[in-house]
Amino acid sequence: MRYITLLAVLGFLLTGCSMSNTFGDKTEKQTESKELSTKEKQKAILEYINKDVKKVSDLETEAYNSLLSVSGENFTDDNTMLAEIDNKVLPAYEKAVKEAKNLKPKIKELEEPTQQIVKTTETFLEALRLQKEALEKQDKQLMEEANKKMLEHQSLLEKYHAEMEKLTKKYNVNYEPNRMN
Repeated sequence: MRYITLLAVLGFLLTGCSMSNTFGDKTEKQTESKELSTKEKQKAILEYINKDVKKVSDLETEAYNSLLSVSGENFTDDNTMLAEIDNKVLPAYEKAVKEAKNLKPKIKELEEPTQQIVKTTETFLEALRLQKEALEKQDKQLMEEANKKMLEHQSLLEKYHAEMEKLTKKYNVNYEPNRMN
């Protein structure tokens, strides 16, 4: 099943982001109690992205790189790919889903993005499982379903990043998703 192109669609990871505070005149003009609240929310957002969600991102990266090592230009045969998916990709991504489900946002504004992370990682895991089954059964239709799930994952991922961009803009925090090469 050489036509596995599912990863070509992935342009960036779910959670890997570069963020920094930008406290400007806006916060200086607010009342002291309001400023503390805004700073606390900025801190919660930064901690959420750079610490909490980073765990999910690191596991995603591990799984993604492992899959890339046996797909696309690196594809050699179905058995090699199946072994990599079984031994490295699925275990890493199952850990990523578990980490996503364990995220505990510290502010209400991060609850929706957290739900998006869970749904996005679950969708990618479902695609990987379909891909494994397709390889085992040599079923092109199942592989097409896996590729469709990858496209669904990409759409969910874009929605997550859009939501985070909106949230971080509201709290005057710079946000740039890391792009995969």
